[in-house]
Amino acid sequence: MNAGWHITRDISRYSDTDEPNHRWALTIDGETVSELWVDTNTGEIMQVETPTAHQGNGYASALYRQAATEIDIYHAPEAHRTPEGDRFAQSVGGDSLPCLHGCCTDDDFDEN
Repeated sequence: MNAGWHITRDISRYSDTDEPNHRWALTIDGETVSELWVDTNTGEIMQVETPTAHQGNGYASALYRQAATEIDIYHAPEAHRTPEGDRFAQSVGGDSLPCLHGCCTDDDFDEN
């Protein structure tokens, strides 16, 4: 990445029905190209959004690295991840939360 991009952090809602979350956004020349949403209570990554045209450029990974320098953040338990979320977790590394909902067996928890 180079000049013209920056990362900001705020507290915002992903949608009107969601609770406020930490949000890191990477913008290039005023265009948001990736966002990372993290639960304010647990530090769990709730959502990573990068429009298709901007995927594969390392933007979400840069947001993860920045967020991890500011607060403790965690991936969802593997059983709770989408295939894309699992690829992201494997790519950037980091710790995962145990299942907080009682729906997973101990075998489902694999701390990275």
